[in-house]
Amino acid sequence: MCCITGSEQFLEDDSVDLIVTDPPFNLGFGGTTQTRTKKPRFHIIENDKLSFRDYQRFSLQWLRQAYRILKPKHHIYVCIDWRMYPFLFRWMQRVGFHIKNLIVWDKVSFGMGWQYRFQHELVIFAVKGAHKVRRVSTRNTPDIWKIKRIPGNQTCHPTEKPTELFEIMIQNSSQPGELVVDFFTGIGASMEAAFNLKRDFYGFEIDTGYYNDTIKRYERIHI
Repeated sequence: MCCITGSEQFLEDDSVDLIVTDPPFNLGFGGTTQTRTKKPRFHIIENDKLSFRDYQRFSLQWLRQAYRILKPKHHIYVCIDWRMYPFLFRWMQRVGFHIKNLIVWDKVSFGMGWQYRFQHELVIFAVKGAHKVRRVSTRNTPDIWKIKRIPGNQTCHPTEKPTELFEIMIQNSSQPGELVVDFFTGIGASMEAAFNLKRDFYGFEIDTGYYNDTIKRYERIHI
């Protein structure tokens, strides 16, 4: 289900304790290319190849919903890459979020590319509200996180993130029993992280194939 429609239908104002999410970067990315065919391993993610104006409209729509459902003073983490970071930063501010830091995810080993090969991604850390901010345990964590990436030939999604990345966000910005929401669940890494830490979880995924993968993951971790 689309996160915009789904959040409108199922989530009330000021009802969510934490949002962690990895939205499309609008780069038309299909994952690591295969060695022999040179073709991407996956189809392009939904809403990842829009015109800039359409991508801006889409981003503002889901960000407004995220702002609406998040409790005041609570945190949101949004994964992004360096090419789209300046735009998302401004759009988050436009809907009312206050940016508190920019986290660097150091993947430890570099991936594909040229003119310097990519070894990091960014995570925008923001809050709902301008003044008092909920304090959990962010004070004890630096803003560079060294977490090994999943090797490209082992991923099941073009932008798959390790569960540990989401575990840090959830551990630092919520308490057991609280509700964590992901607007772009992919294949369920954030869901698994939430359940590992005994949080409630609500996620949205528009791609039927990845949604089914998330359901299988849910069933596997609840055996």
